[in-house]
Formats: sequence, C-alpha cells, structure tokens
Amino acid sequence: MSTLTLNLDDHLLHQAKTYAISQGTNLNEMIKNYLAEMTKKSDFAQIQTILKQYSEDKLGRKETMALLGVDYGELIVMMSENQWPLPSLPEPDIQEMATLFTKIWRAS
Repeated sequence: MSTLTLNLDDHLLHQAKTYAISQGTNLNEMIKNYLAEMTKKSDFAQIQTILKQYSEDKLGRKETMALLGVDYGELIVMMSENQWPLPSLPEPDIQEMATLFTKIWRAS
C-alpha cells in the first residue's frame, strides 16, 4: 500500500477531520472511499464510451473485447444491460451467416 502526503490549510484539515468523525469514520477512510467512488464513476464513463463506439461501428468487436477485457458473450450482455444496440455486421459476415443458415436448413 502506498502513502499519500497532502498539504492542506490547517482550518480545512480540522473541518475535514470533524466531518469524518461526524460520519462515523476517519479522514483516511473518507479520502480512500471518495477516491474509490470517483474512479468507479470514471471507469463507468469509460466503459460507456467504449460501448457507444462499438455500437456506432467506430470500434471493431475484437478491439472492443480487448479494451473491456471480456469475451463476446460478456460483450453482448454489457451491450444489453446498458441498452446499446449491437452494431450492424459487415456484409461479408451477413452473407456467410446466410449461407451457413441455408445449409443447415436444407440439411434438416
């Protein structure tokens, strides 16, 4: 664990300690919780940006999965949970899927 040194006005430090005590915590925990919450919000915003770019065909599937550290199934779930539409497939992929579907359909 790392140590952080802050230079604060004495009055501000006193107010912050008093506030922390009134909240049933200490200044160290209060600052850690604040920073954790801020980074969660930042992470959420970053994830939303990536999902939006994928939805708008500005990022490819593999690149999106790598940026988010997820597999395709997890990506689809994330898109659904965040109400982003899946991007349209490139025409060659659509043709390949149609050909495969036709083969399966004819074989059944």
